[in-house]
Amino acid sequence: MTSSAQLIIAGVGPGSIGLITLEAIREALCSDMILVPRSKIHEQGLAEKVIAHYLPSRKLTPILFPMTRDSNRRDEIIASQLESIRSEIESSEEIFFPVLGDSVLYSTGAYLIEAMRKIIPVDARFIPGISAHSLAASCAKRFIALSDEILTIIPGTASPEKISSALEHSDSAAIYKPSAIRDIKTLVDPEKFRVMIRVEFAGIEGKEKICEGESALEGINEYMSVILLKK
Repeated sequence: MTSSAQLIIAGVGPGSIGLITLEAIREALCSDMILVPRSKIHEQGLAEKVIAHYLPSRKLTPILFPMTRDSNRRDEIIASQLESIRSEIESSEEIFFPVLGDSVLYSTGAYLIEAMRKIIPVDARFIPGISAHSLAASCAKRFIALSDEILTIIPGTASPEKISSALEHSDSAAIYKPSAIRDIKTLVDPEKFRVMIRVEFAGIEGKEKICEGESALEGINEYMSVILLKK
């Protein structure tokens, strides 16, 4: 192992097999070790499925990233798993870690870097990927922003006050995790947005669903969904 291992955090797209970049595949092939994120330890995540499709014979080591707002508990769980495979990590010069969407947008890679640096010196490198809002707009056949329009990306987990303020000052918006918003109709005024679209399971054959108009703000239960808004 070199004095500093390299952790490659690669965006592999929003879950559609064909939207991973050639660079991400190439780096995965060349890496010494591949870690893959899971939200449930016994269930493959979408990023893992994408990598497994292209590298069916490679060993993929799952790391559980618990869906919790308790950051201390999350970090403890990640650190414990890394400690259990410490010898493999220390013998690897390049470690590949795929994430859904883009590598630097709401990326679990941030938690992995922090935890891994407590074990060994790590330099990070990032490979960009296609974000969920880009795919959603493509599926809906809509331009999400043009000319000098301001596009804002909003996490549904933000406070109602922050979401409301962001929408007020934006021409277009993409809301991630809208199922986390208790009553989205109190934040999104249909009279202010001429375009309202919800895309669920974008790009996933047999599961993709598109709702337009006010129906886009109703019955939002699916985690894997994005709402696109345009004034």
